[in-house]
Amino acid sequence: MDIKLRICSCQREKLSLWEKFSENLKDLLNKEVKLSVFEKFPQDLEEVDLFYASFSLSLHLIEKNYRPIAKFKDKIDHYLAISKKPFSEIKKEEKIRIVTVNQAIFYALLFYLVLKFDFNFSKIQAIFKDFYEEVEAEILNDKGDLYILSELRAKPYLDKFPYIEKFPFPITHYFMLSSESPFFNEIKTSLFSIDKKIIKTLGFEEIEEVNIWEENLIKFFSYISKIFPQLIEKATILETFLNAPFFGIAIYHDTYLYVNPYFLKLLGYTLEEIKKLAAWEILYYEKDREGVKKVVERRLKGEYFFSPYEPITFKSKDGRKIEVLLFASTIFYRNKYCGFIIGVDITELKKLQRFFNLLRKVNQILIHCNFEEEIYKNILPTVHESLELEGVWISDKNGKVLYSYPEDFKPSKNLIITTTEKTPFFQDINSYSLGIIPLIKEENIIAFLNLLSSEKGFFSKDILSLLNELQEDLNFALKKVKLIERDLTLGKLVEKAEELTIIADEEGRIEYINPFGEKILSFEKKDLLKKNCFKLLFIPEEIIKLKKDTTRFVIYHKPDRIRLILELKISFIKLPTKTKVIIVGRDLTKELEFEKERESLQYQDLLTGLPNRQGFQRKLTELLNILNKPSVLFLIDFYRFSYINHFYGYEVGDYCLKELARELQDAIKDKGILGRTGGDEFCLFVIDITKEEIYEWIKILENILKEPISYEDKSISLDWNMGIVIFPQDGNTVDELWRKVNLALVEAKGRGPSHIEIYNTEIERKVEKDFKTDLLIKTAFEKDLFVFYYQPYFETETLKLAGLEALVRIKKNKKLILPSEFINFLENSPYLSEFESLCLKKNIEKIKKWKIPISINVSSQSFKSAQFLNLLTHFKEFFSQYPYFLEIEITEHTLAENIEMAKEIIETIKSLKIKVILDDFGTGFSSLNYLKDFPIDLLKIDISFTRDLVKDPKTYYIVESIINLSHSLNIKTVAEGVETEEQLKLLKKLKCDYVQGFYLAKPMSEEEIETLFKL
Repeated sequence: MDIKLRICSCQREKLSLWEKFSENLKDLLNKEVKLSVFEKFPQDLEEVDLFYASFSLSLHLIEKNYRPIAKFKDKIDHYLAISKKPFSEIKKEEKIRIVTVNQAIFYALLFYLVLKFDFNFSKIQAIFKDFYEEVEAEILNDKGDLYILSELRAKPYLDKFPYIEKFPFPITHYFMLSSESPFFNEIKTSLFSIDKKIIKTLGFEEIEEVNIWEENLIKFFSYISKIFPQLIEKATILETFLNAPFFGIAIYHDTYLYVNPYFLKLLGYTLEEIKKLAAWEILYYEKDREGVKKVVERRLKGEYFFSPYEPITFKSKDGRKIEVLLFASTIFYRNKYCGFIIGVDITELKKLQRFFNLLRKVNQILIHCNFEEEIYKNILPTVHESLELEGVWISDKNGKVLYSYPEDFKPSKNLIITTTEKTPFFQDINSYSLGIIPLIKEENIIAFLNLLSSEKGFFSKDILSLLNELQEDLNFALKKVKLIERDLTLGKLVEKAEELTIIADEEGRIEYINPFGEKILSFEKKDLLKKNCFKLLFIPEEIIKLKKDTTRFVIYHKPDRIRLILELKISFIKLPTKTKVIIVGRDLTKELEFEKERESLQYQDLLTGLPNRQGFQRKLTELLNILNKPSVLFLIDFYRFSYINHFYGYEVGDYCLKELARELQDAIKDKGILGRTGGDEFCLFVIDITKEEIYEWIKILENILKEPISYEDKSISLDWNMGIVIFPQDGNTVDELWRKVNLALVEAKGRGPSHIEIYNTEIERKVEKDFKTDLLIKTAFEKDLFVFYYQPYFETETLKLAGLEALVRIKKNKKLILPSEFINFLENSPYLSEFESLCLKKNIEKIKKWKIPISINVSSQSFKSAQFLNLLTHFKEFFSQYPYFLEIEITEHTLAENIEMAKEIIETIKSLKIKVILDDFGTGFSSLNYLKDFPIDLLKIDISFTRDLVKDPKTYYIVESIINLSHSLNIKTVAEGVETEEQLKLLKKLKCDYVQGFYLAKPMSEEEIETLFKL
């Protein structure tokens, strides 16, 4: 029988020497010895008689009934633990990554490190590799905190690891002999007889016997390597269990000894705080406390029993109620009997159950409610009791409390919240939790359901979906109630409606008729129900067969033979199994009679009895159709007639109109037609009139209009205007004559009171020009055609640039249109405010860019407009950053219109840090008063003075006086229209502050300004 010898893989390089060793053993045993090298674990552990094995492999072999019988003398293997950090620091890590080879020896070495450095079992994360090469790869990639390997393998890396622990016990290779080998004693004896020369060639002195101490050490380490992985595994499981985020664990004796993080977080205590509390002190209800005290007493006496999972209410540190499902038992811990608790937070679950129960109850309530008030009053107690709330209330959209429960509950002001948010929400207020459900009807918030809990955090995101569901139920109920209210209202409306209403089947049998229907048809209800309504109301069968909604007019004779004209609206409502016929009838008898009367009044002015505009134009149309003689149309408009009504009263105003109507009627008699075509407007059409007679008629009408009207002690004079148009010269249709007489009237109004204008083509051209100007301005706004040219003004002494005057132009198709073409129209048009805004914005941009003062011209309409002042205030921040860079030019004429108002406006403008320039000074009236009364910054001497300055001594002295007076009043002056060197020299002599004119610089484009002055 052969003997099998297997040597450690570390001896592979000495295999030829080991062959000599096996040959020697063969000779000693007189048996064949088969030599092999250990390759794979654990396959190569089987059916071998003798191993030369490493210490690690020996730990496995000893479990398989191998015994360490010998070793080479003085052969010791050293193992190291290496780290980049001190071992005392590593133990503080949350996880300790230890990398080593998956061999038994390394479990034993790991056990030693745990004992020596007090490593926490649960923190160890052991990373086991199959081969040393894999451990070395982890070292290079810095994957571990600590590495365990043989000294030989560790040597290349020691310079990178300053912290090294060398294991203190002797470790070597052993000859391990199978206890089951039949040649046990022979092999053991033969080993000690091996030729010492062969042993020395292997690098050893001799083979010595293993003592009992070493054999027990191997057995001990074998045991450690077997149980240590289990200890780590159980510690990891225990740590995971204790720190589970899904349930709480606690151990108590007199007070709590251990509480896991889950319970601490749930209750809000620190571990130090809770260790001072007895088991029952965290319970919410007193009755639970008393029961738990008795249970604790039994457990601490050593009585073992289980408490199955039962719900109980804990009290958190901040006073919240926490529902917990609890399991409890008795354990022996720290040498004494203790209580052991496992608990799960079911607060949200219980809360959800309460909400689900609430939804069920609320739905039951809503089924039986028919009115909004009924809904509110019934659900409040149910919500309050189901959710165990502090209070509930309904408030309107402004926060006013409409209903509350308990009835004496009054929410404080800080709990009243209104919002436009249509979805439910919640918030914590002090120690309370408030849920708010907007109640919506027809997409509008009509009220809020407010739920107040004394438990902070009661409402949460998990509850929000249930609040949404409650909102949907309530909104649906409110919609249902609205429909019920609508049906009741419609029912009452039909009952009280003064229209015939009949509901019938397809055969004409009356199912319902309202009281007014009975009255109009003059039958009692019981008799009507027997009649066929189609026949009664003369509704043909064809209409019923077609089943299309229609309107029909019928003549109905009441039983007393009184005739009625009825308008019947016949509708068909298709139901799943049948069709209903709805007949709504209106008595038109009186209405038709009234219509005849109304038609007669439609064309008449009720005050004067004259034809109104409609009636006048109707009569005029009839006349023109048959007329072929020259005639004249006069249109008279009374100027500011509303003032008569305002100062004298409407009674006097009406009297004046009637008197005028009478006098005009007396004048025209049967020579034409007269009408009151507007509130303060009369129109005469005089037939068959020559050109000479036109002026006679103008005189007649002037005499009537100029004559004051006497009323009691009052004599009332009226201002008026008149437009005249000639037929057929100026038109032969009412529309044409009416258009042209209005153009003539507008022209007369433009000239002032008591003016008369006879239509001519020049008026037409003026209107056409205004139309074109209007179109030009509109296009300028739409296409951004407004541009500004800038005329500089200079300091007189130095000719240094002092500022720019902005002058508007319209640039259309590369052509510049000057303001003389459009500015007057613009200033009296609806576009003025839009232009003001554009002018300000564009010139403010230039001030920002050029950092130089710019003046803009402001019309009298703008100056007096509150809208313009509001526009200025929008740029208040700009004026603060660029004070007095914007200058506003106004004329004397503007100030003269209303001095007091002008003074207030200028003061407002000045308060915004804007300069005010008085333009064209010396051309108006009371000029000196303006200088005295108004806070003017700059005075512009009119061009007419500058032009005559050189040739007219009087002008020279006037200009000198203006300049001296202005300087005395701390007002600076600028002379405009400087066109010659002589004018400039005289102005320097007179110490005029600034000069402006074509001699110095003409108006220039933005580009020219920037180029010339390098802005």
